[in-house]
Amino acid sequence: MPNVSVVLTCYNGARWIGRAIESVLSQTYEDFELLIVDDGSLDNSKQIVASYLRDERVRYIYQENRGFSAAINNGIEESGGSLVGFIGQDDLWMPNKLKLQIKYLCRHKDVDLVHSNCYSIDSEGRIIEVIEAKVPNTSKKKTIELLFLNNFIGFETVLVKRKCFEEVGFFDERMVGFSDHDMWLRIAGSFNVGGYIDLPLVKKRQHEFQLSKVRVEAVLKDEFLIIKKALDRYPFLERVKRKKLVQLYYAWGISFLQKGKNNEAKQKLLKAIRCQPWKLKAIAVYVLPFLYTTVWDHYRKIAPNVRAKLKWLES
Repeated sequence: MPNVSVVLTCYNGARWIGRAIESVLSQTYEDFELLIVDDGSLDNSKQIVASYLRDERVRYIYQENRGFSAAINNGIEESGGSLVGFIGQDDLWMPNKLKLQIKYLCRHKDVDLVHSNCYSIDSEGRIIEVIEAKVPNTSKKKTIELLFLNNFIGFETVLVKRKCFEEVGFFDERMVGFSDHDMWLRIAGSFNVGGYIDLPLVKKRQHEFQLSKVRVEAVLKDEFLIIKKALDRYPFLERVKRKKLVQLYYAWGISFLQKGKNNEAKQKLLKAIRCQPWKLKAIAVYVLPFLYTTVWDHYRKIAPNVRAKLKWLES
C-alpha cells in the first residue's frame, strides 16, 4: 500500500479539476495514491478525470450526490495509506508539499497532524495574498479554544495520520461545508495537531461558485452545530461561547445585508449586539445598513489584491 492517500472530492468541477490532479501527480514525493470521489457531477468531470487514469496511482470513484462530507468519507474508507491528505477540485498543491510534510512528521514523531500556510488565488490563478496559519505554542486546552473560535487549520493543507480517524470517526455528514472544522476540533482532544510548516504549500482558489459563498446560510448553520458538539465534548469552552456566537450572528447578518434582506440582517445583528453590546461594527451596521450596503457595493469592485489588505471590512 502507498504511504499517503490523497482524497480529491469533485462535484461539477470540470473547469479546474485537471489542474488540481496535475498538481498532485507532480509531487516530488511519489509514494501516494490519489482517490477522486465524484459526488454525482452533472458536467464532463468524469471525462476529464478519465484522461488521468492511465497513471496507476489514480482511482476514480463515483457516488450519487450525497454532499462534500459523504464524498470525503467515501475516499477515506476506500484509501489505504497510513497518512491522509485532501485537495479541493479547484485548488493546487505546490510540488514539494508532501515531501516537506513527510519530512516534518519523520522528525516530529509525536505530531499527528501537520498543516501549512497557503496562497489565496483568484479564479485565474493569480496570487492575492499569503494566508498564515501558525499554531500557537500553548497548552492543549488553549489550542482547542483558539481552534474553536477560528479554524486556523486549512483543509487542503493538512496531512493527518489515519489513526486519528480510526479513533474519532469520520466527517459529520450532516454538515454542508464546514465539517473539517468539526473534525480538527475532535482530533485536537486526543492527538497532537501542532504540526506546522511556515511556508505556503497550497494555492486555494477564491471564486464566486465556492460552497461557502453560494450557500452562506447553510455553512453558517454548520458552525452552530459545531458549537453544540464542541461544548458537549469540551465544557470549558463555555467561557468563550458568546464570543463565538457574536462572530456567527454578525457574519449571518452581513450575508443577509449583502442580499438586500435588511429585516433579516437586523435580526441577526441584534443577536450579535445582545451577545456583545460593545461590538461596535455590529452596532454601526445595525443603525446604518444603507451606508454599509453602499460601501460594500464599491468594495466589491476593488481588485482582489487590494481587498486582501482591507480584510477587516469582512471580519
